[in-house]
Amino acid sequence: MNVSRRIARFNVLVPLLALCIVASGWSAPRLSAASATPARDSSKPSDSRLSTRVDRAIRESGPEERIPVIVTTVMPDNDETSALAAGASIHRRYRNLGGFAASIPARGLKKLLESGSVRGISYDAAIHPLDDLDYATVGGDIVLRNYNLTGKEVAVAVLDSGIAKHGDLGARLVAEVEIVGHDSGFVDLFGHGTHVAGIIAGNAHASSDSKSFRRIVGMGKDIKLVSVRIFGPEGTGLVSDALAGIDWIIDNKDKYKIRVLNMSFGHSVEESYLTDPLCQAVERAWNAGIVVVVSAGNDGALGYGSVGSPGNDPYVITVGASNNYLSSLRGDDLVATYSSRGPTFLDHVVKPDLLAPGNRTISLRAVGSPLDVRYPGLRVKWGEYNSDPNKATLDSPYFRLSGTSMSAAVVSGMAALLIQEEPTVTPDTLKMRLMKSAEKRPDFDIFTQGAGFVDLLAALRTSGTASGPALSPIAIWTPDGILIGGSGILVGDASIWSDGILWSSDALGITGAIWGGSRLWSNTAIWGPNSVWGYSTDSSQANGLEGSNTVWGDDAPPLP
Repeated sequence: MNVSRRIARFNVLVPLLALCIVASGWSAPRLSAASATPARDSSKPSDSRLSTRVDRAIRESGPEERIPVIVTTVMPDNDETSALAAGASIHRRYRNLGGFAASIPARGLKKLLESGSVRGISYDAAIHPLDDLDYATVGGDIVLRNYNLTGKEVAVAVLDSGIAKHGDLGARLVAEVEIVGHDSGFVDLFGHGTHVAGIIAGNAHASSDSKSFRRIVGMGKDIKLVSVRIFGPEGTGLVSDALAGIDWIIDNKDKYKIRVLNMSFGHSVEESYLTDPLCQAVERAWNAGIVVVVSAGNDGALGYGSVGSPGNDPYVITVGASNNYLSSLRGDDLVATYSSRGPTFLDHVVKPDLLAPGNRTISLRAVGSPLDVRYPGLRVKWGEYNSDPNKATLDSPYFRLSGTSMSAAVVSGMAALLIQEEPTVTPDTLKMRLMKSAEKRPDFDIFTQGAGFVDLLAALRTSGTASGPALSPIAIWTPDGILIGGSGILVGDASIWSDGILWSSDALGITGAIWGGSRLWSNTAIWGPNSVWGYSTDSSQANGLEGSNTVWGDDAPPLP
């Protein structure tokens, strides 16, 4: 069969998810901050005994404004005299810990430091049980606790199947447009967009009562959402629908403060990104000041060269999936087997750019949607996060899915937080900071992990400003090996963004055996007729994968 004709059979867009059937476990509680604080200041505290947050609060609060703190003392016996003289109201005393909790006027904290009995003063942040694992894996809980970034005043456009109303989204659904479907309002025709939206902006409303021992939270509880519906009830759509959605987003970006566009979908590459209309559209959005985050695809089983469009465009942030193995520690994460690998077909762009958690992700359930009805086994039971015995076996408002769709949503939420921290940051600078700060693993090559596993805290601490486009580079085949080149400053400014900083030290070291042939370095197709980013048109194959992990090991199987 002619290659171009074979690929053309699947010129449809599909959400990039795989279904997850493995239950999650519970981990120890973590801290998260509930009260608002000013934006982060990178300067060091005026006194080393002050936490950064307390120092900032002193400088930015009125002299009589009371600040909740924990005061640790040098000696086990608490010397409260100085604190009381500084105007403190002491709430709790700790017999064995050498310290006390108090609220103290900002002016009084400075006076308290004059006491020789004070070892340190920290902000008295609220504590909650464990946030969802993807959130903690990328450092979201630490960033909330230390910087109080929640995505306030930033809107993310979700180009998907729509977003249904959900308690965890509250009133932050600020706009919607129906490119596909005649159901007006916040409706999810498939069930995918709502799940993606929750990863970006869920606030854990339904998992925050007194009996909840785990909070199912998105990346930013104050992020606003714009729903642009391009998928119908079957979870597929046309490129033309996506183009109309992107066009609307660009037109309305200023009205709704849209700074990020999440695209958890794609199609097989059948032409260069230079002519692909979907790629050209995302470049328009990028150049309009919108950070475009795209899923890499779920065709990792096909090996290298399986990233699809528009993830093959060098401008956008293309995200592959990692598997956190139900642990909030990033050190045990691996690349999900379904996560698509680069370089891209035809253009050989180095992709993905980053990896983010995407396996077994718990997020919002669009009750009654096609996904919800077809896969009831993916509904999360109340007992997984709530100790009420009367609800334990009942279906909750949450759903579990896997795929690079989920990974892209994690990075979209991260982008919103970084924008809140630095409102003038450009898409190119943001992309490079995420790549520079990502955790590099020497056991994964550049076409599998990109620049590495995302780390939000490290990204906040990364400096450098892009002076030009942050184009993902091109992989060039030579008889002597693969070279990395391109005109973008990702490889062009060795002082800030050199490949030695952005990628692992031996980024190409383990690809030699795989690249011996010419499959990717010619126009020979690498996709079979059943490959549309994790979806199969072979019913027997689909039946074999559904409900089984035998093919994918610890990864979730693809959606049939």
